[in-house]
Amino acid sequence: MGYTTYQRGKIEEASKRNGEAWLKWMSESANNRQEPGFLPAACAAQSPPTKQVWADCFESITTPEGPMGKLTNPFSGGRLQRVVKCDPQDKTLAGALVFDKYTPTPPGSAVATLLSALADSDNIGEKIQIRLSVCAKDASVIRIGELEF
Repeated sequence: MGYTTYQRGKIEEASKRNGEAWLKWMSESANNRQEPGFLPAACAAQSPPTKQVWADCFESITTPEGPMGKLTNPFSGGRLQRVVKCDPQDKTLAGALVFDKYTPTPPGSAVATLLSALADSDNIGEKIQIRLSVCAKDASVIRIGELEF
């Protein structure tokens, strides 16, 4: 029992490290995505802002040549995937990444921001506040961190 628990814990920790690697890359890249020639170009912020969509950015980051291309899902051994949310009813989500965005509400609103899934069609050409999470073995949420990208 102890060895099995250790192995499962090791896999879950590897999944957390994947999330931390993403958080680190996105945090470091946020500072220079406005620079001309930023790579991957699908993730660059443009001035004036243009339509850069999240799906294109994610795909360019996770290609084999991309900055996160070598990371794999430690639970499945396959490519990292992103999902809308962790669902404890679906154990196949273990190790998946969840990207949520904060959207400011109008001044005077009772709630300052709204949290929703970062959709494939969402524009990332401007700065966007993101929360990154990873799905655990039981598909519960492990919060990794927040950043402005």
